[in-house]
Amino acid sequence: MIDKEKVALFIPPGLKKFKQKLFEGIGQTIGRVVRDDPRRLDELPADVIPIVGCSPFLRPWYDKWRATGRTFIYWDRGYLRRVFATHLPNGNDLGIPGGYYRWHVNKFQMDEILDVPDDRWKFLKLEKSLRPWKKDGRRIVIADTLPDYWNLFADLTWSRRMAEYLRQITNRPVFIRHKESKVPLEEELADAHCLVAHGSIAAVEAVVMGCPVFVDSMSAAALVGKTRFSDIENPVYPDREKWLHSLAYCQYNEAELVNGKLWKLIS
Repeated sequence: MIDKEKVALFIPPGLKKFKQKLFEGIGQTIGRVVRDDPRRLDELPADVIPIVGCSPFLRPWYDKWRATGRTFIYWDRGYLRRVFATHLPNGNDLGIPGGYYRWHVNKFQMDEILDVPDDRWKFLKLEKSLRPWKKDGRRIVIADTLPDYWNLFADLTWSRRMAEYLRQITNRPVFIRHKESKVPLEEELADAHCLVAHGSIAAVEAVVMGCPVFVDSMSAAALVGKTRFSDIENPVYPDREKWLHSLAYCQYNEAELVNGKLWKLIS
């Protein structure tokens, strides 16, 4: 359990109104806020944990903290029952304002299967969305994402370079799916041999939809997929039960972000 008296929330500039409202609510609960200028994060006492999100200008701070071993908390939109940019049922279907957000200590996504019960997964009521593994697809779908992600975690050419590489090692059709495609993900995966992604949450959703994945090691889907892209002809089809339970324990809805539930569960 993390002491919420020893954390500081960074609120970046230029937020949309709904995000500003959420940030301010969390900030009031936490009590310590750093606004706008990331250089002020350097002024925090060594025993205070910065809470930061997916802002590309924070990359030097992430690099520095990981090199020095300083603890930080990263948060972003959740894995399941998120509201925006999702192809699974969203939080609105359960009457959950804002859906879910993932929070992790010293990492950007879940990187281990947790020993947790199934209660939070069952609460999400996504059993009907969970499809059996598909093993007879033909094409490879690469999930591209937006510049903010690439500028923080990789580079803008990753999807194109990956497509070129895969076309050299397989005869399968390779298709790049743009983040803002209007075609439902499940439709584009209907004839997919696998989905390839760096760290896009589309990979998590693909696994729920029964499509095997190849991803970067930072992706939560790496726990049920492969990270060796040269092995593209040999996907894996593991049991997903404990993985789904774990995902549900790594994300929190807006109420849980301010009522103390987050601080009881995050580690």
